[in-house]
Amino acid sequence: MDKQRAKEILATLADGVNPVTGEVLPAGDSCNQVEVVRALYAAVDALTQPASRPKPTPANAGKPWTQEELDQLADEFETGMKISEMSQIHGRTQGGIEAKLVQIGKLNLRSGWRS
Repeated sequence: MDKQRAKEILATLADGVNPVTGEVLPAGDSCNQVEVVRALYAAVDALTQPASRPKPTPANAGKPWTQEELDQLADEFETGMKISEMSQIHGRTQGGIEAKLVQIGKLNLRSGWRS
């Protein structure tokens, strides 16, 4: 079933009409309950929204770290460089930089991050 047909069926149900027969649904029908109608309209709205594009990931995200890169990261941290800057230099996410700094013992898991 394509999205357009699904939207039509859900909208028809939300309007209190049987999408197959075209008959008005009885007042006691579950599709005429306030919360169900709201849910149906929310589903129609969700199907109407354009598909969100995934955020592009940095070039090195998920790749193994070399010892040289780890040494450089430690040096950058010691000089007070911001996490966001390190992220750009290494082509990794800020979360990846933070996790690696915790792993190599430069950052305490409970300390505040420097973005």
